Amino acid sequence: MSKILIIDDDLDILETMGSLLEAEGFQIHSAETVEKGLEMIETIAPDLVLLDVMFPEKKTRGFEAAAQIKAGHPKLPLFLLTAINREYAFDFNKEDVPAEEFLNKPVKIDRLVKLIRNYI
Repeated sequence: MSKILIIDDDLDILETMGSLLEAEGFQIHSAETVEKGLEMIETIAPDLVLLDVMFPEKKTRGFEAAAQIKAGHPKLPLFLLTAINREYAFDFNKEDVPAEEFLNKPVKIDRLVKLIRNYI
């Protein structure tokens, strides 16, 4: 069973997305903070990480965490999930984001499952 780690400060997203992905046969692990998520990457060795971009402590914390994750685990598939395109006008190119996929919330679960299966 493939292990997915979801890192997001929104408990509703963790619960909803986690439940939907578990129903698709994935083993789900969740972290409410980037720090906890980074620790879990080392302890559970996920097959794929879903990471929010914005966190309360800093709007760009997810981008920073993505760079940390890729520096330590360059082959670990990483998807960034965000609603920032609607809320904030960050100046970045998707090509500069250290992630395999950059997806806007809300993500349709069937699309997410298909993408996950393509990477693991």
